Amino acid sequence: MGFKDDCTRAVRDIVKVDFNTRWGREVPTTDSIVQKDGAVWLTAAYLYADMADSTGMAENFESADAAKIIRAYLSAVTRVLKDRGGEIRSFDGDRVMAIFPGDDAADKAVDAGLRVNWVVDNIVHDELLSNNSYYQKYVETGWRVRHRTGVDLGTAFIVRAGVRGDNDLVSVGSTPNVAAKLSDYKGRGPTAITDYVYENLSYGNQYAKDSQSGDDEIKSMWSAANFVDIGGTWESVRTSTWWRSYT
Repeated sequence: MGFKDDCTRAVRDIVKVDFNTRWGREVPTTDSIVQKDGAVWLTAAYLYADMADSTGMAENFESADAAKIIRAYLSAVTRVLKDRGGEIRSFDGDRVMAIFPGDDAADKAVDAGLRVNWVVDNIVHDELLSNNSYYQKYVETGWRVRHRTGVDLGTAFIVRAGVRGDNDLVSVGSTPNVAAKLSDYKGRGPTAITDYVYENLSYGNQYAKDSQSGDDEIKSMWSAANFVDIGGTWESVRTSTWWRSYT
């Protein structure tokens, strides 16, 4: 059988076979979804963390130094996401995606996002200063490793896509799509969430004491909701400059 016939048969089988669908409470793996017809509905928070200004990095650094920056960023961010209960399901260049299941999914994802803010500024950047090339560019141009994080909450349809031996999970639906687009949103502050995420947050992830004010005044951690065109869909979005530290 030639390539054309083989490819045609494979696509025809995909189109004609109905999904064997179930609802899940845990983030599925490739082992838990049958490639032929398996599918899982999952309600969860999706978080995308994306290193900002990759173009500037490519222009400023040799390949080996750029690779160290990306590896340092992804290593630190991935550790945060896993530490806060996220299941890593995708890497794309300098971007990583995690899924947070459960009734407290919004709180876990937002807490992770706020901790990513601190880790990137206080661990990744500080440790990269020991790299001579990074240090020189930081002093000369002010370029430093930065990031953006997008979070949305909702239901996704998860399937396996690809071919035998070369396949992975794919999350279909507006929730993962919006979260991915928010990681590119250039709002005020590195963390962007939909208003639906905000509505599902506990008080401690909506308001906090502002220690910098000198009087420990309780303040909102988030901007007012603003309608934004996110990839052709209007979403009510909030952003934050706040961070949460590790001790």
